[in-house]
Amino acid sequence: METILGNGVLFGEETLNGLHIFAGPWLDAVMAVITLAGDEPFYLVALPVIYWCWDRRIAIYAGAAFLVTMTLNDWIKYAVNHPRPDPEKLLPGIRELALRHAPRSPGFPSGHTQGSLAFWTSLAILNRRAFLWGIWAVMIIAVPYSRLYLGVHYLGDVAGGFIIGALSLAVIMPVVALGDAHYHRFNEWALGGLIVIVPLIACLSLTGEHIYATTGTLSGFLAGALAGERRISFTPRAGIPWQAAKALIGIAVIAALRLGLKAVLPEVLLAGFARYWIIGFWCSFGAPLLFSRFAVLKGEADPTVPGGPGVYST
Repeated sequence: METILGNGVLFGEETLNGLHIFAGPWLDAVMAVITLAGDEPFYLVALPVIYWCWDRRIAIYAGAAFLVTMTLNDWIKYAVNHPRPDPEKLLPGIRELALRHAPRSPGFPSGHTQGSLAFWTSLAILNRRAFLWGIWAVMIIAVPYSRLYLGVHYLGDVAGGFIIGALSLAVIMPVVALGDAHYHRFNEWALGGLIVIVPLIACLSLTGEHIYATTGTLSGFLAGALAGERRISFTPRAGIPWQAAKALIGIAVIAALRLGLKAVLPEVLLAGFARYWIIGFWCSFGAPLLFSRFAVLKGEADPTVPGGPGVYST
């Protein structure tokens, strides 16, 4: 590992200077917007909206793949503890971007790269529509390049994110598929306990800046999906105005929970895990339960929507 991390091409500022396209402030702004598609708020909106408005099963697969690989990414970052590019060695124009956008965490591997690969590949594989493969191709190139363009990651950080993301996805997706096929055979309470205990152990035993957030969200999200499957009559299908209403209501509650719970809970690891557990549970259980109380939101009142409602139909 030390030999690789010492490679001047993969982990050198000169490579970043050579890869940068000096096209002016407009491209700086575009890259800053693109990189937001790899930030936590993007996924806190995208995954729940997929669950509420498109397909519950796809959201579970993509959510599990993303959250597990980001837990792995956070742990590897702090285990390797490799620095980010030195702004003083970057050319003017890149230096300012790096100073403005660089996080405090270690650089290897790139979380934006790893997360984007897991999220968009999951969606493309599970849906298999041509337009999604087009979005996949754009996002897994644009988001990683934005990190190089902004000078906040070395080329080796991005390459590591690709490789580790692909390897983790190759393991996670079959495991999730296996669980999806056989979870009905297990006692619901025992399985629910496992869904809480395993992520909690990971949270307490792994080192990382956001471990509590990824493990907490994963646990709450899967626990809510399990609890709601036989208890809530809800289908993501609905008319466009009602889809927008679901998204706005659900996201508003996520924002309120994120800010409100942070204000009242202490700044300790378990409280952080609990905060994101509640957010995950709201996404997969609380919001669908609320939507199921209104016919237009649970998908049965709009005559333009094919099919009737079912218990978590997709």
